Amino acid sequence: MVEAQDERSMVRPTDLRRRSRFVQLLAFSHSATTSSTKRRLLTITTYFSMWVLLTLLLPLWAPLALVVGLFRRRHFVILRLLMFFWTFLAIEMIGLTLAGCIYLITPGNDERRQSLFFDLECWWGTSLFTWLCRYLSLTTSVEGEENILPGHVLVFIRHASIIDTALPVTFISNATGLRLRYVFKRELLVDPCIDVAGHASPNYFIDRGGSPAEELAGIRSLAINLGDQGVLLYPEGTRFTERKKKIALKRLQRTHPDLVPLAESFRHCLPPKPGGALTLMEAVPDADVLVVAHRGLEGLAEVTDLLSGSVVGKEVHVSIWRFPAAEIPAGDERRRWLFDLWKRVDDFVGA
Repeated sequence: MVEAQDERSMVRPTDLRRRSRFVQLLAFSHSATTSSTKRRLLTITTYFSMWVLLTLLLPLWAPLALVVGLFRRRHFVILRLLMFFWTFLAIEMIGLTLAGCIYLITPGNDERRQSLFFDLECWWGTSLFTWLCRYLSLTTSVEGEENILPGHVLVFIRHASIIDTALPVTFISNATGLRLRYVFKRELLVDPCIDVAGHASPNYFIDRGGSPAEELAGIRSLAINLGDQGVLLYPEGTRFTERKKKIALKRLQRTHPDLVPLAESFRHCLPPKPGGALTLMEAVPDADVLVVAHRGLEGLAEVTDLLSGSVVGKEVHVSIWRFPAAEIPAGDERRRWLFDLWKRVDDFVGA
């Protein structure tokens, strides 16, 4: 079983991030007493109001952002980002409308409902990423697509940007039809499409400040009757910064000092938090592991990165690796295997 110490490192990284007060207020992400109806009423109303406001004010903010771009000389990034945000809100409104229609036409038919929500998920994620690439002039290259199928897999993906949610949808589910069960952080309930669609299928919204045992049990539940589907997890738990790396190393020094030298060599990724990954590998030991490594989206990590314009014109490289279950060590050796694996991801990012 996963040690309690490892469990805490997985679900309680509250000191590793600066929580957005806006996100906490809007998503009620840490309130167990707030109903989903109240939460969605607030988020949907807010998103719709922002979309209407941006649409009405388009003749004002578009020329203004264009003029600002001429003086800033940063690839007109403010105009690009405003256009994407406007498009993002439009996609959200369309997605919510379609979600409502799905509920109306599938009363009592859960299988049909999940199938339609999977199609909606593929449209939503692919649309977001496609428009992001258009607005920021991004190009993409993918290698290892042949490794995705067959299903019955655990998918571990690097966490590098605010658009990471759309990557597996675009490059795995939409490309091959593989259905994924996600481990989301509860803060993503700020997005009403993720909230509504995410609760229509087997996904789990983890409370990173909650009870370690309860949260890991929730993650473990995704492995039940996995069949030919997959479970997706972000082993790092949060995006990379030097500050977060230092705190992670201090924690690792207390729990597994033998792994500190390896973790110190990471330059682009955080050391993986093993609790969730080890829990899933223990729950479905016959499942292969897919690793999705990517580079090129680092300029989408924080708002300051976005405004710098450094991401405009970048090439996004995605590489997908598959590791057969028979080749994954058992017991305590899995932890070292996971760290060695993430070192390979770190090397790929730095290549």
